Amino acid sequence: MSFETRSFWDGSVKDSYKYCSQDEILLSIESLHKGFQVWRQLSYEKRQQALVKLSERIEARQDELAQLITSEMGKPIQEARAEVLKSLDAVKKAIALDVSFLNERLEKSQYSQSRVQYMPLGIVYAIMPWNLPLWQVIRMVVPALIAGNVILLKHSEITPLTANLIEELFKDLIPNGPVLLNRFIRHDDTEFVLSQDFVGGVSLTGSVGAGKKVYEIAGRYLKKAVFELGGSDPYLVLDDADLPKAASLVAKGRLNNCGQTCISVKRVLVHENVLQEFLQLLKLQYDQIIFGDPSSEQTTLGPLAHVRFKESLKKQLQELELKTEAKLVYSRSHGQPQHSAFVDAGIYLLAKNSDWLRDQEIFAPILLVIPFKEDAEAVSIANATDFALGAGVFTSDLERAEALARQIHAGQVVINGLIGSDFFLPFGGFKKSGVGRELGREAFFEFTQTKVLARA
Repeated sequence: MSFETRSFWDGSVKDSYKYCSQDEILLSIESLHKGFQVWRQLSYEKRQQALVKLSERIEARQDELAQLITSEMGKPIQEARAEVLKSLDAVKKAIALDVSFLNERLEKSQYSQSRVQYMPLGIVYAIMPWNLPLWQVIRMVVPALIAGNVILLKHSEITPLTANLIEELFKDLIPNGPVLLNRFIRHDDTEFVLSQDFVGGVSLTGSVGAGKKVYEIAGRYLKKAVFELGGSDPYLVLDDADLPKAASLVAKGRLNNCGQTCISVKRVLVHENVLQEFLQLLKLQYDQIIFGDPSSEQTTLGPLAHVRFKESLKKQLQELELKTEAKLVYSRSHGQPQHSAFVDAGIYLLAKNSDWLRDQEIFAPILLVIPFKEDAEAVSIANATDFALGAGVFTSDLERAEALARQIHAGQVVINGLIGSDFFLPFGGFKKSGVGRELGREAFFEFTQTKVLARA
């Protein structure tokens, strides 16, 4: 079986790639297991030192990486470069990080000596997405590698060339076996992969539906799992907020990557006293959008990553207008070929919150604005979703902001700023936004088993 990649300009077929057979998957798992036997014997420091090659390769090929990302999924070249630099920075930080927190520790107990150790799982199956095709891999894989694991990478069918290049970047980090292999594996073979004894865990970044399916399979085989799924991040704009700053950041957080990011600003909840002023400021920000060829330095907003996403968005917006009575108060036409994956950027105003939004995530440059009267109402609207990845609060009253932040259900809340995935901070959400954490110290423990070694 095979899959095709398609142009975001007109949906035409660009290339075709073969999926791996189950026999080929088994050979890859056996090869990775041999690499694991070598990798696990290295100290944490030697694993970090091995990653210097990775850092040097990313740095040497950063332009190639950025251009490849842009050509495959349509991200503006400036954003693609930023993704590559962020990935490079994370690898350098990981190399320099003091990981003594992973060392075994002594504990007082009934035994004469008790030690707690953190043991790697073996092979981790990494199911990675197209929207940040390098960064998502780096942020998940690097901590898992330092903890002693090796990686079987199943990347998105939208970005196969980027996936192949990522495998090249990780090639020969040690002389006696691979630590990462990229394979084109069918979704239907997920159970086959997770049923293998050498595969100890799975990490998935993707939709809630995909997460549920993989979690069910992981549960059958009792494999550890980390899932980073959807988001419907709310940002609260209070009546004492710096409105120009809030509007600028909200627009940036919504439009980055054409809105195709889990931590994008999806909903902005605005105090009714400043609603009209804030809307005007938002429109001014949207006026600055430059649609165009994503490889152009001038372009600020590219297409969706695939033409099929355009039809899905059209249906979702039709439902939005029907189920919530949302009004389109601003639209910026993309001006590109109609058969392309480009979509208009828009701002919708809702008179009030709608329960229809509870399980919705709009992966496009579409912003929803919802007014509120009291802080308690804003918190209620913010939490009225199946997702709980991130949130933000804009206000000049930091005590008020802290009080609200404590009430918002989210894995990360930022005051007067935008949510980001920072190497030093645990990243993940509550509810249907995921399970477990990437980044921060927590990431290093996600794919380990805790072992006690005691002397009587």
